[in-house]
Amino acid sequence: MSLRDPEVNIPSVHSWKTHKRMEKLEELKKNLNVVLLIAQRMLTVRAYMEKRILAEGTGSSEKKARVVAAEVSLNILAPRPSLRALTYQGFSFSLSEPLTFHDRIAKLCHEKFDNVVADIPENLVGRKVIAGIVMETKTTKTFDVISIASGTRFIKGAALTTDGHVLVDSHAEILAARGMRKFLYYHLTKLSKGEKSTVLQRIEGEQAELAPDIQFHLYISTAPCGDGAIFTHSSGQSEEEHDDSHKPIFAKNKQGLLRTKLEQSEGMPPTKKVRESHQYQDMNNVRRGERLRVMSCSDKICKWNLLGMQGALLATQMKPVYFSSITLGTFYNHGHIARAMCCRLEKGCRVPSLPDGYKVNHPLLGAVSRKKNPRRSVEKSKKLCINWNSADECAELTNGTTGVPNISSGFAKHKGYSRLCKQGMLRSYENICRSAGLLELVKDDYLETKNVSKRYQRCKKSPI
Repeated sequence: MSLRDPEVNIPSVHSWKTHKRMEKLEELKKNLNVVLLIAQRMLTVRAYMEKRILAEGTGSSEKKARVVAAEVSLNILAPRPSLRALTYQGFSFSLSEPLTFHDRIAKLCHEKFDNVVADIPENLVGRKVIAGIVMETKTTKTFDVISIASGTRFIKGAALTTDGHVLVDSHAEILAARGMRKFLYYHLTKLSKGEKSTVLQRIEGEQAELAPDIQFHLYISTAPCGDGAIFTHSSGQSEEEHDDSHKPIFAKNKQGLLRTKLEQSEGMPPTKKVRESHQYQDMNNVRRGERLRVMSCSDKICKWNLLGMQGALLATQMKPVYFSSITLGTFYNHGHIARAMCCRLEKGCRVPSLPDGYKVNHPLLGAVSRKKNPRRSVEKSKKLCINWNSADECAELTNGTTGVPNISSGFAKHKGYSRLCKQGMLRSYENICRSAGLLELVKDDYLETKNVSKRYQRCKKSPI
């Protein structure tokens, strides 16, 4: 089986000749006429077939508009092929046979992504990073993708708001994790209504927890930004197989530091140590031009391996949920990834006593197998981000730089804000608390509501 990198290159006008549907398409293309429209500094290419409008494409240049129109026409005139040719961050390679555990996790995620984007009419040409979360049910030996996402952007400072209606971080792994939380909300709602859940269980008088036969596996098509990617890029990928033990690399003082995504910057500067009262950026300063800082994906995953990925709100209702494995598509170096994902939490110190249920989680780490080093290709990424989870069923398209849904796509369920934004999560949490008769847990302020989970906050501030 051949896989291309999961920043998935959706079949584009440039790749028509590589698809079996080319013969049928060539016959249909003979009947296409193209009309060029110019309006508001944007060019629109309108494709006609038998005197009717077949598709339109808009872009800042005629070439870009033609690519969009051709892509839409292609999806209409010929069936979309399987996206088993996957694209990770602009690199391509082939899987080794037989498939390993990590290969199977990647394959499941890409097949699900294929199915999700097949129903999306938007132009998806361009480099993408995808991430997915797979649920394993041990008793039935089944694996199901419960959340999938693609995205490479985060919000611009000018688009940031204080009402929680925008998505701040739209990197693929962050969107996938938020989609998983929606999945957990769905099953918590079932428990609060007295219904049975196959994923969660609750012993009377205690918090909900995962059923004993349930595990979750995280897949990312490339190394997460920050500590996990910076040194892997410079040190290269490792091919060696590892058992469950982690062998982190701590060769330089800069390795293992917290890092931030910085607005309008290609770098990942280390986070400066500041007093707790100054750890948040001031909105007024951001609006005046201070560059927005967002926690790197490596740091967020590391945080999940201590606090659980359920987040502070769900921590009042359920015990921590940890990933059992993390699979990368490319840019995998065991020593650097082990350090970035979890092992730096214990560097040079004894782990303090953590609240009940919390721990430093060391998931199984691995990468998609490959017969040769990945071949690099350069292609621009787009602002368009996609998220899907099995609780909501339909896909949602958002703009990664504005943090709001792409309304024109018809996939925005809530007008004006994403279902994965803070406000959306808070409403889901409020509904659960209302069903359970625990509305006193919902405060007037979002941060105050998060602080209700005392054990979560105590673990977060533990001196690790």
